Parts: sequence; structure tokens; C-alpha cells
Amino acid sequence: MTSASVQASLAVSIKWSLLAAVLFLLLILGGVSVMAQLRLAALGQTITQLGQQHLPEVRRLGEIELAMTRIRLTSVRLALTTSAEQRQDTQELLARRLENFDRLLAEHQKSIARDSSASLLFATFLAKWKHYRETQARMADPAMARDREALDRLINADSFAAFNDVVGAIDDGIRLANLRADDAVAKAEQERATFAIVLVVVNSFSVMVGLATLIFVVREVSLPIRRMTEAMELIAKGNLSTEIPFADRRNELGLMARALAIFRKSLLENERLSAATRTLSELSEWLQAAKSEPELYGMICDVLARLMPECKGTLYIYAKSRDILDAVTTWNGEQKTPCMHPDDCWALRRGHPYLHGVSQTEFRCAHLTDDVPEDYCCIPTLAHGETVGLLHFEYRQAGTEPTGERKAKFADRHRLGLACAEHISVAIANIKLRDELRDRSVRDALTGLNNRRHLIETARREFARATSTNGSVGVLSIDVDHFKSLNDNHGHDAGDAVLRCVGECMRSLFRDDAIPCRFGGEEFVVLLPGANLERAALRAEELRSQIEAMSVRHVGGRLPPVTVSIGVAAFPSFGDNLTDVLKASDAALYEAKGKGRNRVELASASSARERAAPTPDSVDGVKALVA
Repeated sequence: MTSASVQASLAVSIKWSLLAAVLFLLLILGGVSVMAQLRLAALGQTITQLGQQHLPEVRRLGEIELAMTRIRLTSVRLALTTSAEQRQDTQELLARRLENFDRLLAEHQKSIARDSSASLLFATFLAKWKHYRETQARMADPAMARDREALDRLINADSFAAFNDVVGAIDDGIRLANLRADDAVAKAEQERATFAIVLVVVNSFSVMVGLATLIFVVREVSLPIRRMTEAMELIAKGNLSTEIPFADRRNELGLMARALAIFRKSLLENERLSAATRTLSELSEWLQAAKSEPELYGMICDVLARLMPECKGTLYIYAKSRDILDAVTTWNGEQKTPCMHPDDCWALRRGHPYLHGVSQTEFRCAHLTDDVPEDYCCIPTLAHGETVGLLHFEYRQAGTEPTGERKAKFADRHRLGLACAEHISVAIANIKLRDELRDRSVRDALTGLNNRRHLIETARREFARATSTNGSVGVLSIDVDHFKSLNDNHGHDAGDAVLRCVGECMRSLFRDDAIPCRFGGEEFVVLLPGANLERAALRAEELRSQIEAMSVRHVGGRLPPVTVSIGVAAFPSFGDNLTDVLKASDAALYEAKGKGRNRVELASASSARERAAPTPDSVDGVKALVA
């Protein structure tokens, strides 16, 4: 063989060797590309599966849980409503919500028909829901409303426990869906580990001929997939604040990143919705336990500030005159307007919630200042068919955000505000009803003064306070002079008019420092905390002179002048309990009547206890002050 032929053979060998190396490299690169596409497709399929199976199921369960909460609220409202018309409206609302709830159950049952585990959990849920509906039926029984104690126990104990069982069954379904999502992510992680091993082997063979290819694969394929998988794993474990990389790319990786971002956003909204639902359920229980309106408004302020941190707001309540609304609380730094007129708000004028900033045709409310943003909402709070106030909140998101996202968040806050308004309305109605019942139990209907029961309770408290501070409490026993003759000559209506005027005079004179009470008939008693015998006598003379100076008109005419006789005593000088002190003041009252009426007399020193009996000089000094 000649040298030329050998060289030719070597050239051919080199050529074929180079060609083989290039083909081998191409095969390697092609194999890597195919494997990368397969892995990307597997990841995309995993994300698609999560989005198509896990998210809709969790969302349906969240909607079912929210619908249950609304049904519970409506049932409680129906149980607390006594008016036939209001019960009819509430029953219709409950029927609509039950119909919507049955539709959601049917949709969910159809979607899990082939899933035995989910179907088993759903059957458990239906059994617990049936038990809870039985408690709802007992709550809706009109006969139950007559026994407030039993109704309160049914609502806050039996019904609440049954409702918690139903919510627990829903949470079991959500946990099952989350476990399946975790399994899908684990499978994707396993595939990623296998693919990483294959990449290591391939790169070992191509390190000499495909260093550039290796760098490209590591930088553009392996690392992004690893970061995406880690992000998916963190999100699946509940860390929804994880940053999703490569969302700005325009390739398949960017598409997956954006799909994962949408999935994370949906999970965030569902988690926030579930948390808000739980918070609202807890809020309802706490609001029902409030003892006073200031305490109730403080609880509302605290909860709304945490539920909607990006919203400022104010709660307005109608004044007793029904001509203005007073701002009772604000949250998140809102500068409240002290009061507003009902005609200044479009929500009150139109009778339904008003959402500003979402329509082409809209007008700002007159009760707002110029610095209020475009996105605000006014929600009337209704209780027993009557508007009791207004819930106003403004969306003030810090920084810049896309208009579409801002509008979507504002709409979500509006829906949350509507749910809060239902809880707040029921709570306000309950606290007002409770205060009204308590006021009726301690208030005299004719004169507006406190009654005997309130006098006994207050005297016990004030006497104990005076004992601990070495103080005193003045006691005035008051009787309207010639009241029987007034009734006989002018009728009982005239007598009632006189008693009302006397009560009004006492309320005007004793505003903050005394407790005037109607003891019975034409008899009144006034407690003067901190007043000794001398001070009590001066206040008694002031009352006597004002009543003597007043004029009482009845049926177009003027009644005869009204006078009162007053007996004065003090604790502890005349006894260590209300009975003893009243005996001393009553004795002084009879002495005043015996001396001609329309005068003030002090309890005699002999009626005081020996340890605290005033000297004759001090009694004479007080009598001189009265004279």
C-alpha cells in the first residue's frame, strides 16, 4: 500500500471519525433536548393536573363552607326574629341559600363520583350536615323563640357544636385534596431526580466535545427546572410567599412559571377566604358576647382592621332621633366625620350597598372628603328589617399595582364587607335589644326615672363604696303633696302629668352626681353619693324650690301648683343599710308633712346610730341652712 493510499485512508478515517463525533454530539444534544422537552412536558402536566383537579375541588369546598356559614347566619337571624313579616323574609332568604347550597353539593358530588375516598368523606359530611339541619329546624320553630334561654343554649351550644362538626368534615376534604397535590409534586420531584442523573451521565460523555452545550443545558434547563421544582415543593408545603422564578421568560419555562404564579395566587385567595370564613364564624360568637355598645364597636374595629388591612373605614350608627348617623368607630387610621345626614349617602338613599369606582355612571357621596379615593364602598347595616347604621370602607393600597388587580382586590373586599355587615347587623340588633330590655327592667315607664329595683342595687353598691372610702351617701325621701286630692279632682291623667313633670325636673337637676328613683306612687327617693347631711339638705331645698316654681299644663289648662315634702337622711349616720336610712328619711318626711308640707326636714339625731350620731348643734346648723 502506497503512502498516498495510507494518507487517504487516514483522511477518510479522520473524516469519518469527525463525522461520527459530530453525529454522536448531535445525538447527545438531540437526546438531551428530547429529555428536556419530556421533563418540561411532565412538569407542565403536573401543574395542569394540580390546576384541573386540586384547585377546583378546594375552591368548591371553600364555596360550600362559605355557603354553610351564610345559612347558619340566616338561621340564627330567623331564630331571633319575632315579627311575622320579618320571619317570612328571612325564611325566603334561607330557602334561596339552601337551594344554592344544594346546587353546590350536587356539583361537588358529581365531580367526585369516581373518587371513592372523596365520596366517603362526602358521605360523612352529608351525615353531619343532616344532623346540623335538625338543629336548624329546632331553631326555626316559632315556639322555641318564646324560651330565650333555651334558644340561646341551642344557638351557642348545640347548633354551634354541630356546625363545627360540619366544618371539620369540609376541612377533611380540603386536606385530602392537598395530600393528593403533595403526591403529584413528589412524583414530579422523583422524575426531576432521575432526569438530573441522566444529565450527569450525558454531560460526562460530552465534556470534551460539548462543553458549551453542557453549560447551556445546566444554565438554561437544569437549574431553571430545579428552581421551579423547589418553588413548587415550597408552595405545596404551604409556603405561599415563595418567589416564582423565570416568569418573565417567553418560552415554555416562562409559561409554566406564569401558570404556577396563577395557581399560587388562587391558593392565596382560597386560603384567605377560608381564614376570613373562620374569622367571621369566630367573630359572630365574640360579638354576641359583648356586654355594651362601646365594647362591641371596639371588637368590630379590631377585627375589621385585621381582615382588611389595606382598607380604611368607619362604622356609623343612627342616633335615637333618626335624623343623623354618628361615627362610633374607625380603623386603620381613618379620619372619621363625627356625624352625617342620611341623605348624604347614596347607599342609604337607594336602600342597598353602593360600590364606587367600578361603573361608568356613578356619583360620589356627599359625606366624603376630597382625599377619599375613587374605590370606596358604603354598606347599610340592617337588623329586623330596619337600617341601624352604615359600614363605610375605602381601598387604599400602598404603592403601584395594575388597575385590573386593584379592581379585583377591591371587589373581593366588597364581598368580605357584605359578609361582615351581616354579622355586625345581628350583633348591633342584639346589643340594642339587650340594653332595651335591661333599661325596661330598671326604668319607670311613666317618669323615665330609675325604679325601686335599680335603687336597691345602686344603694348596695354606693354604700359599700362609701364604707371603703369613709365617705357618706345622702338619701332624700320625697312625696308629692295632696296628690290624692289632685287625682280625685282632676283625674288620674292629670296625676300622671304631674308625676311626669316632677320626674323631668328631677332628671334636669340630678344629671351626673345623683340617682333619682320613683319608689312607688307619688313617692320618690334620691341617692346622693358623697353628700353628707348638710349637702343633701341643700340639694333637697333646691329640688323643692324648683318643683314649687314649675307650671303643669293638662288638657289645655293649668293645674294647681305642685309642691313636695322632703325628708333628708344620710349613710352611715342613720344606719348601715338602705332600710334603716329610708326609715330615718321617711320619719323626716312625715315630720315635714305634719308641719304643713312643702318643706324640707332633716332626720332627727335620735334615729342615727350612736357611733355616728350628729350633735344637736350640727343638726340645728343644717336646719338653719335649709331655712
